[in-house]
Amino acid sequence: MRLSFGLFCIISFVSGLMAAQSRECPKLPEKYEWHTTRDFKRDEDLVLRTLQWLTATPLNEEIAIRGKANLFVMEWICGSPRIKIEIDSDKLPFYIDYPDLLFPYIQGVAACKLAKNNPCNELQAAVSGFECVAYMIRADEDLKKIKALQPIVKASKKDKMESYVQSLMTNKTAR
Repeated sequence: MRLSFGLFCIISFVSGLMAAQSRECPKLPEKYEWHTTRDFKRDEDLVLRTLQWLTATPLNEEIAIRGKANLFVMEWICGSPRIKIEIDSDKLPFYIDYPDLLFPYIQGVAACKLAKNNPCNELQAAVSGFECVAYMIRADEDLKKIKALQPIVKASKKDKMESYVQSLMTNKTAR
């Protein structure tokens, strides 16, 4: 099943309407609009710094700030002419039972694709997404107890994420 980024935009609007700023999260503008390629380029560094903060901050910390940051980056990603992310949910073993892990996956993929001086192919982007998910699992007391999520953590710990992701991509379904 393929998921549309339009759906992600809607989800991010609903889940991301939070306030407050944190010292760790980059300062986000109160209002933002992107209409042209130049508008998106203008905020690319801010989006990358925000993605770096999101991927380094556990899901259960800074929840209000995370919501606002999620909204900001997801809106930017949805409209950006530079970044295109296509997700095949059949290749994401966590998607059905733990859909909250989809945002860290997308953030990891986007951070890879935006990284300066580091070409990022689709496999590298997926590996980056799964590494972000593995970090979020390890950082959450409840998630790290879930047996179904352990293969992701194990692949990360053993530095085998690339082969893990390749195996998911070659299988018809990950579930």
